[in-house]
Amino acid sequence: MGCKVCKGHTVNESAIQKIDNNNRSSKYQVGDSTTTPTIEHNRISSNVRPVDDPIVVQLPEKDIHVHIQVADSQAFNDLFVQQRQQAINNRSYQSTVQSWQPKSLQQLTELIKAVSKGKSLVDQHWIIFYWIACNIDYDTESYFSKDYKDQTAEGVFRFKKGVCAGYANLYKYLCDQLGVPCEIISGYAKGYGFENRKDAPTETDHAWNAVEIDHHWYLMESTWGAGHLNDKKQYERELTSYYFLPRPNEMIYHHLPED
Repeated sequence: MGCKVCKGHTVNESAIQKIDNNNRSSKYQVGDSTTTPTIEHNRISSNVRPVDDPIVVQLPEKDIHVHIQVADSQAFNDLFVQQRQQAINNRSYQSTVQSWQPKSLQQLTELIKAVSKGKSLVDQHWIIFYWIACNIDYDTESYFSKDYKDQTAEGVFRFKKGVCAGYANLYKYLCDQLGVPCEIISGYAKGYGFENRKDAPTETDHAWNAVEIDHHWYLMESTWGAGHLNDKKQYERELTSYYFLPRPNEMIYHHLPED
């Protein structure tokens, strides 16, 4: 879902490097549907153990797509991919997070700190991501009316709903409480309603996060990871683990940072 966002902090780290068939710089066109890949990912409900969740992408025909080279080739090494999958598959995290009933944002922070103690950064991020996916709904009323409610971390926690800026603000707040590096990215997304656009957007319409793990920067998309809008403009909560630390060379097909 693309949505109007409040501009947040952007990450100066270059997450991706785009090159065309002639190894020359190529500008990514937001409205160019020919460069959009079909992404294979698992959709899992909040009470079902995730199965194998490879971070893969099926690209279009060779002669019509832009070749994308990841700037940080060491970020998705075998150890990281294994840690990511183990966190997603951890039943203990799922049952623990689902049992929480925090009455305040401070209480939620303490619960996350307690279960995250001594855990890897990947595990800590999954606990935050999973709680948000299980408890925060997309605010369709605000999105369609353009009358945006309180999108601070406190406001999103209190009302248990928000638009993309609210998801990103809440994610960053929880990371800040754990002392985990996290930034907010403003940009453009091929979300709900993208197919009906006639012109390129004149201002940013989406927000997501970037997090630092072991000196590498990764993306985090908690809004799309929590659910989606159906054809009746209704929100359906549906945990999609693909958007937990996805590969940037796949995300660029539908998420374009402002900077």
